[in-house]
Amino acid sequence: MVSWRIAALLAVALVGSSWLSAQSPLQRGQELRYEGEVKVEIPEKSLVVGFAKVQMLDLVTAAGEGQKLQIASLRLFQFQVQERPAMEAALRFLSIAPTGEEEPAPLEQLLAETPPIGFSGQFPVVLPFYFLPQEQLKEGNAWARKERALLAPEPTGEFRYQVVGKEKIGDKECWVVTRTLQKPIVLNPDQGTQLAKVTDRFGLEIATGLVVQAQRQMTLQVQKEQSVVLTLSLNLRGTQKLDDAAFQQRTQQLEAVRSIHKKVGASVLAQPTKESLDEAEKAVTEFLKRYKDSPYAPHVETWQRLIAFVRQQRGQLEQQRSLLGQEAPDFNLPTVDGRRKVKLSDQRGKVVVLNFFAHWCGPCGAEAPRLEQIWREYRDKGVVVIGVAIFAEGDPFKEAQGFTQKHKLTYLVLVDAQNQTPDLYDVEGVPTNVVIGRDGKIRYLRAGFSESELRKAIEEALKQ
Repeated sequence: MVSWRIAALLAVALVGSSWLSAQSPLQRGQELRYEGEVKVEIPEKSLVVGFAKVQMLDLVTAAGEGQKLQIASLRLFQFQVQERPAMEAALRFLSIAPTGEEEPAPLEQLLAETPPIGFSGQFPVVLPFYFLPQEQLKEGNAWARKERALLAPEPTGEFRYQVVGKEKIGDKECWVVTRTLQKPIVLNPDQGTQLAKVTDRFGLEIATGLVVQAQRQMTLQVQKEQSVVLTLSLNLRGTQKLDDAAFQQRTQQLEAVRSIHKKVGASVLAQPTKESLDEAEKAVTEFLKRYKDSPYAPHVETWQRLIAFVRQQRGQLEQQRSLLGQEAPDFNLPTVDGRRKVKLSDQRGKVVVLNFFAHWCGPCGAEAPRLEQIWREYRDKGVVVIGVAIFAEGDPFKEAQGFTQKHKLTYLVLVDAQNQTPDLYDVEGVPTNVVIGRDGKIRYLRAGFSESELRKAIEEALKQ
């Protein structure tokens, strides 16, 4: 998912060395509670694809004059799944510069702190800064910065900040500061994907410079004709200072979470093994048993669910690998117009690319034009591309026809209205692609879409 990050590099030095002596409004042991909501929508379809109430519980774990702050930031996303309440949570360990901005964190750390699912994956950065120095908060003051646009260090974009005036927010007199992306950031030129717009509006308490309100709208152009808009609104509901006993208890819990992060980071997500999954699951279980009433338990439970999912996916991948080199299971399915049936075994002697897709699947729609290009390039070399529509919501043929027409597909598209083929090929997620050699044996089977891997598999199958 796409997000943004402060790179803490000033493009224009407007305040100079006075920033280094800025006084932080935050103290060790101070806890801030923010509340608000987040929304993800596709404006072209007038469709809200995700909505959640969000709570932030931020604890300052270390603070010193002129030094970086350390903040443990718990983000709770509460939403509905089929009319039932659900929750996911991230726990970020932030390093805040003396000037108030969040400093960049290594990607491995971000992945461990922010489970790459749902809302957590879309809002890894909630407040790009917690406060601004008093010297900077003057009406009309403006500056620009190069900032991280994604979780990865690149690409970056230039954001413009401006103090536009004063406003009363609740019972607090506040400065209003805007933050705007100066020009779109191209992410994938072939697909037309770009971070098109970021517009933020912050309310900062005049007395302290602390953020008491944040509003954000970010537009991600995923294709030339479709965009996703992410919206955030957040308000500071209160602050308190934990006593020594409560603070010590919290820091113990946070150290236990850090230990879990070391076990669930890249080792689980990038290269999961049975041993690493077992170790991570043990740490999670021990935390929930020892600290069942901890405010950080929802974050650990989020990881518990993700570990179970990764374990399931790993088992599925191993099962799919067992199909490599085996005879491709045969099927006989109707074409998208319902006029005839096509039997897979009749394609023997050709290299067959099977693409299992669903009409509602965003990645499937992004992949379809690339498959069409592959089909056009390889069809004269004895390659057949066959789309198999599965997991339909509504009329399977009508939805598949709409998908085919929308993406102007000329390769063969079949409809599996009974969803029988996913079991044959161990397909649990879409898109899933399969390459079958001329001898009818499976040469490649992989969930997701990697154009380079798919092309390589086709080339290798053509040589055999």
